[in-house]
Amino acid sequence: MAGLASLLSDPNYTGANAATKQAIFDKFAPQDPNFVNANPETQLAIRSKFGLTPIDSGVPVGRGASQIPTELGANLTPTGLEPVSMRDRIMGVIETPLALGANIATGIPLFLAGVGGLDFQRKVANEIQYQPRTQTARDALEAVASGINALKLPPIIGGGLGLGVNALAGPALRQTTAAVRPVVSQAVAPVQNVLANVMTRKQPDMVGMGAASTAEDLMRQQRLEQFGIRATAGERERNLQKQQFESEVQRGVITGIPEETKTALSEQMRRFEAGKKQDIVRNFERMTAETNAQIADPTMAREVGRIVDKALNNEYTKEFDRYKSLYNKADTAGETLQQVPYQSLLDYINTKTPTARGKLDPILDSVAESLTMNDPNKTGTITVRALEDIYQQIGKVKGSPSAPEMKQIITQIGEGAGGEFYQAARAAREQLAKKFENVKRVDKLLGTKAGYADRQVAFDDVFKYVVLDGPIEEMRTVTDLLKKAGPEGRQAYAELKGQTIQQMKEMLTGGDQMSFKNLNTLITTLDKEDKLVYMYGKAGRDQIIELRNAIKDVVVKEPGAVNYSNTSGAVLRGLEALQKLRIPGAKSAAEMARTSQVKKQVEESLKQPNQLAPPQNRIQLNNMAPGRP
Repeated sequence: MAGLASLLSDPNYTGANAATKQAIFDKFAPQDPNFVNANPETQLAIRSKFGLTPIDSGVPVGRGASQIPTELGANLTPTGLEPVSMRDRIMGVIETPLALGANIATGIPLFLAGVGGLDFQRKVANEIQYQPRTQTARDALEAVASGINALKLPPIIGGGLGLGVNALAGPALRQTTAAVRPVVSQAVAPVQNVLANVMTRKQPDMVGMGAASTAEDLMRQQRLEQFGIRATAGERERNLQKQQFESEVQRGVITGIPEETKTALSEQMRRFEAGKKQDIVRNFERMTAETNAQIADPTMAREVGRIVDKALNNEYTKEFDRYKSLYNKADTAGETLQQVPYQSLLDYINTKTPTARGKLDPILDSVAESLTMNDPNKTGTITVRALEDIYQQIGKVKGSPSAPEMKQIITQIGEGAGGEFYQAARAAREQLAKKFENVKRVDKLLGTKAGYADRQVAFDDVFKYVVLDGPIEEMRTVTDLLKKAGPEGRQAYAELKGQTIQQMKEMLTGGDQMSFKNLNTLITTLDKEDKLVYMYGKAGRDQIIELRNAIKDVVVKEPGAVNYSNTSGAVLRGLEALQKLRIPGAKSAAEMARTSQVKKQVEESLKQPNQLAPPQNRIQLNNMAPGRP
């Protein structure tokens, strides 16, 4: 790292929240001599420059780097031991059968050397036994020793390692050293070849070798803890090799261990994956509850559609009744008996061809016939009441290309006619049309198919039609009505918000396996249209994006992580060669060593950091101010 100053231009730092910034700063500050060698006042000024709360202010600043382990469950207190590199681990696994085979071959000479006393036997062991060069091999041989000791065979001290190995006791004592060596060499030779090849082959760079080793790792861990989502070591560290191992364990294809152990570990990993899915689903359910939705569910789309439809129709009926009430007052007062000329309407109809009037748009002829019926003496005028009836007649026809123009002409004819009540009724009627009939999406939700009683938008499709289809401007025409339609309308809007969260959950979990691609497509589309901010506010939108990113951390694997050819385990198959030895105890020893290694690796993979950390504060999704996005 170049220095703390580089953090100020790093988007991983500048875009992080306060807690994550604190963690990143605490991680890298001890590496910058400009900070370490500064006096307390200067250090305080540096912290302030980085936007951090002074450490002695009593204000919570989030967890520091010392609370975020670099390995799952690891202790950051210095131990004086260097971490084992991935190369050493691989070399150690290959070296294990070689060391085991060599020490078995020297078992008889060591056993005979015991006649000269323990000190003499140890001296011979140091001279003739193979001494493992890697810590991984030493650990594996110790595991083998524990297993073989359980066989209660006479012990042979294993050189300076203190390895209690006696696979040759019993039947082996009845064989000669010369008879044993050729058998061992048959297993050791191929292992030596593999070892030589690996030693000369360039090893690939290891990915993400330490948890929380970078600002990105810190942010990833912060996200997972914020939403309470469990993750494997490979997922937290974005480590390809660990993810390959975890995949092979889950699929039950790890080599060198008994079948029953493969099954048990596979089931353990599958239970972990099921728990991870529950963690994610729990977040979607929490968010849904925070919208105050009562029935939002992917399987309840029809019911959500009914609730929205009922709220819209009730609001429409309320506006319509208000208009009709004013009209009735005008009618009672005799204002609707005034005669008004209708020639402009008839002129418009006469501009259309007979075919258009009779076949393509029959409402034209229908209106012409109504005008004739209301003016049998051909005076050129009809009453305001008759004009309103014709307006209602046109309004019942959906899909007529001439209807909007004719309704506009009627509105112009009625300008200034009647009296006070009629003009108030006209204003109410115009408002009704503006809010409901002249708005495409609202009108379609309320309307039926031409000539049929069927709805134009089925209840099952209402949510999709309002939220998912079309731009945000058209979405507003419906949701603005709901938000202003009293408790019933606001509840309908809450159901749409809850159903949107449930749709996200369905996109992720609806198939046999979680699909981040489907989830990401939905969230990206909604966010691009600013619908997330409109529905949940800026804070709610940010929480949804962060949850999306946390899900990506645990669902999207590194390229090549799911390795169906199982090549990542090829270098571990040297143990299988040892299992072919016709030496009593060798197979079980190798299996026990490998089983112990795999179990320990699985345990480390599934261990969760900071399990006792306090829960993070989460943004409520129902805190949007009334009438505002």
